[in-house]
Amino acid sequence: MRILLFLLLLISLLLPATTLAQTTYDLSCDNVAKIRIGRLDDTYWNVESHQGHFHVLMLDLKPEAAKTYLKLRETAPWVTITYRGEDHTLKDIAITANGGALQNDAPALTGFGDQDLIITIIKEQDALDAARAVCPALAPGTIIIDWEKDGND
Repeated sequence: MRILLFLLLLISLLLPATTLAQTTYDLSCDNVAKIRIGRLDDTYWNVESHQGHFHVLMLDLKPEAAKTYLKLRETAPWVTITYRGEDHTLKDIAITANGGALQNDAPALTGFGDQDLIITIIKEQDALDAARAVCPALAPGTIIIDWEKDGND
């Protein structure tokens, strides 16, 4: 048994660090064309919040950035995350902003579209702060209250 554990440890040390690293996509003004923030009812979407709603940060990628992102998404491994008793299978991609962490309150609900990303953030101010962290020039000044009606353009 000790030999097996030793061999596993040795193999893990010999593997390049990138082999075990999570795929990361970094957002900035260079690759984002538009940012929107919408508010959704938490009960319908099974998101835990104290105010009865949560926010989605929708980031539309520029065409060239979308091509690069799609290649990255194709090679990223799949992962299953359980959130509030439901299993969600999605690509294992960490989304960052200008090289730093980007708030994502429910990673299981992150949306990886072909030309856009959707990140779940509970509080309105946190969603606005996250938008500014990605690209201050594109950060919206208002929240789309009825996302299903007004946010899907």
